[in-house]
Amino acid sequence: MDARNDSAAILAEHLQSNGVAVAWTDATALSASHPLNSAACEDVTADDGCYVTSYGYEVGQYGDERETADRVAYLVGARTGHESLPVDVEAIGATIRRALSLGSGRPDPDALIELEEELRGHIALLLPEVRGTARQLRPNSNEAHRLQAQLDGIERQTGQGLGQGTLSAHVQVHQLARDCQYLLARHTAEIQR
Repeated sequence: MDARNDSAAILAEHLQSNGVAVAWTDATALSASHPLNSAACEDVTADDGCYVTSYGYEVGQYGDERETADRVAYLVGARTGHESLPVDVEAIGATIRRALSLGSGRPDPDALIELEEELRGHIALLLPEVRGTARQLRPNSNEAHRLQAQLDGIERQTGQGLGQGTLSAHVQVHQLARDCQYLLARHTAEIQR
């Protein structure tokens, strides 16, 4: 057993102690899910000294399994009140710019698939952050209802998939980029308060 296997096994133990359901997908990769909702899951791979999610986010490094487990537990909703993943504003902004700069013409289908995955990952990171700040609004106010409807719509949009053909994929990527831009703007405004 190499260091990746040992580290992944230690991570699995910490995840289970956090109440996360763990299923091994291979010797260095596991699927972590909420104990009551298997749809709330995250695949984590041990690779090159760090742990990476299926969206390409680095959630921790070897030797940092306890904190990594806390972050993954947060991602699958198994534990609240713990440190969330840091929001890399520059990386998210770069992805948004790439998606919006596709313009007209025939974008490469592989590029659309890659951008859709990246944008979904960014939205998955930002959405809980913005929902958390939405709880600070006066309950039942118009602003709270509008924001809740906007966030619900963004969540539904991420589940739409690319559809059939390049045009629908292009439209979906563009919409996800706009949704991500909205979430990033709200997140940034909250940090600056």
